Amino acid sequence: MYILGLTTLGDSAATLIKDGEIIAAAEEERFSRVKHHSGFPYEAVQYCLEEAGIQIAGVAHAALYWKPWVLRHKAMQALKSALISRDMFRARVDRGVSQVSESYLGMLRHPQRLRQHFGPSDFKFHFLEHHQCHAASAFFVSPFERAAILTMDGTGEDTTTMFSVGEGRRVRPVKRIKLPHSLGQFYSAVTNFLGFDMFAGDEWKVMGLAAYGEPEFYDFFSRRVLMKNGDNDFHLDIRVLDHHLAKHYRFGGELIKALGPPRRPDEEIDERHQNIAASAQRVLEDTVLHLLRGLHEQTGLEDLCLAGGCAFNSVMNGRIMTETPFRRFFIQPAAGDAGCSLGAALLVHHQKLGGARGFVMEHAYYGPSFSSEECAAALDAAGLKYETLPDEEMLPRVARMIAGGAIVGWFQGRMEFGPRALGNRSFLADPRRADMRELLNKKVKLREWFRPLAPSMLEEAAEEVFGRPHYDPFMITVLDVAEDQRARIPAVVHVDGTARPQTVSRRVNPRYWNLINHFAELTGVPMLLNTSFNIQEPIVCSPRDAIKTFQGASFETLVLENHLVVR
Repeated sequence: MYILGLTTLGDSAATLIKDGEIIAAAEEERFSRVKHHSGFPYEAVQYCLEEAGIQIAGVAHAALYWKPWVLRHKAMQALKSALISRDMFRARVDRGVSQVSESYLGMLRHPQRLRQHFGPSDFKFHFLEHHQCHAASAFFVSPFERAAILTMDGTGEDTTTMFSVGEGRRVRPVKRIKLPHSLGQFYSAVTNFLGFDMFAGDEWKVMGLAAYGEPEFYDFFSRRVLMKNGDNDFHLDIRVLDHHLAKHYRFGGELIKALGPPRRPDEEIDERHQNIAASAQRVLEDTVLHLLRGLHEQTGLEDLCLAGGCAFNSVMNGRIMTETPFRRFFIQPAAGDAGCSLGAALLVHHQKLGGARGFVMEHAYYGPSFSSEECAAALDAAGLKYETLPDEEMLPRVARMIAGGAIVGWFQGRMEFGPRALGNRSFLADPRRADMRELLNKKVKLREWFRPLAPSMLEEAAEEVFGRPHYDPFMITVLDVAEDQRARIPAVVHVDGTARPQTVSRRVNPRYWNLINHFAELTGVPMLLNTSFNIQEPIVCSPRDAIKTFQGASFETLVLENHLVVR
């Protein structure tokens, strides 16, 4: 039985499952080339149907990650904000009116959109709660029969944080924290205070910048802004820092008095900005650790699943894995809203229909692939000269080129689902070169100097590099690198001595594993520097995207399947 799951606001996406297993999953942005695409994912749905070789008539159920009629709580919060300030009320109303008319009520037309665009079908359509979709997206593809689940983001319909227990084929909510108390909105507001753009997903920048600072403003944030409340709760004081005003780069007097003026987007980043980032990051981490200790005490479970946009905070995840009572952890690679398309489909299959479990998500390679012939045709159309090589020649040659200083655009197999490039749509480089991070950030990626770069490593080498066993195929956890290893791999060790590794399995991705292994045989270093194959755009999807990026950027080598292009 085929079930289609949909995400249709920011980070819109589609996932198709069959009997509980993922057939295809992709974000709309990869096709539209618009970052964080918001709107109905027509092209992602089309891809999913083509990958399965079916028409929409073959889909038995379709599910959306939202209940668009749940508006009462948000409306009440808007009215309450009028008691605080007219500007706060206006910011909520202006945003809310457009969301209700264009986005939320528009969701009611999604069944009609599917049939009008893709053809007649008797599918049953389901509107599902946002945070239950987040929870399902992690638990139902985890290896756990029972697990505690924490989901955290800006907001769903009205819930911002949810505690759940997953048991077999069910996700049972235990507690909900609702607006205006939101971990995601707190972090997004700080993102804009630092002169970045929450709508562009710049929260990553705050996390990267935090490593350079000291938590000078921790006491202010923890006592006046984001405060622990009871055993497993928190409180966000919007009178001091309000997400809706922050969207317009407007901040209150108490906040500015405590932190200084907000940074302008074109302003140089100084020590104060670094310390604000470090303080906000630490407060977020400590708040989540507080919630998880309460969740563990409440459930008594040792296995934990995380989902929601906040679960992308890989520095926080590292602390969760080392400082909470939980012993085993699972976070799937599309933990944000795009992954709710997966959660919606799984929630229908397991919880509504009683479908059996058995599928465990071991990789993220559920997007489009392109044959060698298709790649060659794209290279020919672009007028690029290339060599076609078998892997016995290609892999050692590329490994030698990387060891010699080349930056390689590496394109193979099915595209990754989620925001991380995991070896199928990646820039690859030598982690031993201390200058490589600056070269990639400044000359290739065209992004800020403080952004960290990560390693893809042979899973067998994790304990050697980190001084402890570690398994993370999704590059979603930051850990301390063993002190005796840091000098060997300076390009992938952040300023605070940490790294965010992808552990690569020979069984799951043999070609990528073999490339890394060839590099290890040459250099003694069992990893490659890996960052996403994109430049101020969504990660490349097709050979044409990869060629366009190659032609407009400063890197030497492009590999499309078994074709090698060298400038």
